[in-house]
Amino acid sequence: MSAASSRHIVIVGAGVAGLTAAALLAHHGYRVSLFEKQSVPGGRAAAMTWDGFTFDLGPTLLFMPDVYREAFARWGGDFDREVPMLRLRPNYRLNYADGKNLVISSLLSETMRSLEAFAPGSSDGFLRYFADAADAYQRSRRLFVGERIRSFAHFLSPERIAALFSTGAFRHLGAQALRSFGDPRVAGAFSFQSMYLGMSPFDAPLLYRLLLFTELGEGIFFPLGGIGALPRALDRAARSNGAQIHYDTEIAEVERSGERVVAVRTGGGERIECDAIVLNADLPYAYDRLLGDPEHRSLRMRHTPSALLVYAALEERYDDLLHHEFLMPSDLRRTCTDIFERGRIPEDPAIYLCAPGASDPRMAPPGKEALYLLVPAPSLEGVVDWAGKRDAIVDRALRIVEERRLPGLRSRIRWVRSRTPLEFQNELSLNRGSAFGLSHDVFQIGPMRPDNRHAKLKNCYFAGASTRPATGLPLVTLGAMQSVERICEELG
Repeated sequence: MSAASSRHIVIVGAGVAGLTAAALLAHHGYRVSLFEKQSVPGGRAAAMTWDGFTFDLGPTLLFMPDVYREAFARWGGDFDREVPMLRLRPNYRLNYADGKNLVISSLLSETMRSLEAFAPGSSDGFLRYFADAADAYQRSRRLFVGERIRSFAHFLSPERIAALFSTGAFRHLGAQALRSFGDPRVAGAFSFQSMYLGMSPFDAPLLYRLLLFTELGEGIFFPLGGIGALPRALDRAARSNGAQIHYDTEIAEVERSGERVVAVRTGGGERIECDAIVLNADLPYAYDRLLGDPEHRSLRMRHTPSALLVYAALEERYDDLLHHEFLMPSDLRRTCTDIFERGRIPEDPAIYLCAPGASDPRMAPPGKEALYLLVPAPSLEGVVDWAGKRDAIVDRALRIVEERRLPGLRSRIRWVRSRTPLEFQNELSLNRGSAFGLSHDVFQIGPMRPDNRHAKLKNCYFAGASTRPATGLPLVTLGAMQSVERICEELG
């Protein structure tokens, strides 16, 4: 019997990072028990089917598939076989209030033609801007997120310091985009992607133009069956490797002795001994509620805002609706100010639409559509009365979509469900209802982001959006691989 096989590791949370860690640790020979309080895998990336309509409940875009290929290959799996997917073309359509639209495609010539039709002359700076985005991506992938940051000294190497300056860590994304394109609408089209990380493009470091490369250089993908196909495949892999997975089982307490975790207790009172623990729960929540450390710095760090998610079952789909579309506000800066500074729902919100039936008709009954809306919104730190005004806020979002893009929308709706920051906090245990975890400003990345191991409890590890390296499905997958590498080094 190997040393690993005699050691029991408990994982709390079946998000993508928790499931990746479970599959890898089980492959390395550890006895793995994963506990998830929800009934399905995925955490924020879970999916549900109601009345034949399948909805991804959180993320709907898949980027950086090479990360998942690497993860699956580590246990001998084949990601492309386990999670068959389509590369979308075009990526999405941006719709503006004046009736004009801009189509963004990973085929750059298509994007440039659309740019010229939308704002003549605006394509002149596009290739340079894209090349700089590609450079930022390659440097960041190699130097900032591709390997575990072990210390400040490790992070602050001459090469990394130079890269921080050259990639624009101390300049603003929105300002550079405006200088590159002139037209504020085009600048917004190539900088709003920072909102994927819960950051305003007007405050986000220029470094995050790398997100544009993930979209245009590598492409946007859709797993057949939705993003939920990814955690389902990870669940299968973890079980196949020998992990035990327990859904509908909440971990209520982490028991420690000295500088080690020795057991966990379920909400039902069962005590499970362990040799190490991986917490895939939201890191500030984990420190506060599970580890009994309400003064941990993560609870004082800057959190991202949140989102209103709307799931609408349509009796009839719209044939001209792309898989991904955005309704762009007339003044993106004012919209971001409302969300990020004033903590309120904007009068002119940005709205993202996802119509997966455009790529996979099986996501809804024949001829129908599982329409998904996302409206960036403040977290529970804001001034929005989510409990009292949820229905009015949802109805207003649907009305805006109906007026600007989908005529007759509300008459096609069979039913509507929604998720607000209240559900992010109460159901997913996300501190402050922040949908994306801790913010990614320049002082909350690298070694300044919470470590993936507890400073005092030497067998307590973390994986997920609020630890290193960052939020987003591919990056939490990278983070899970880094946490597992550390466990194997330190636990043996």
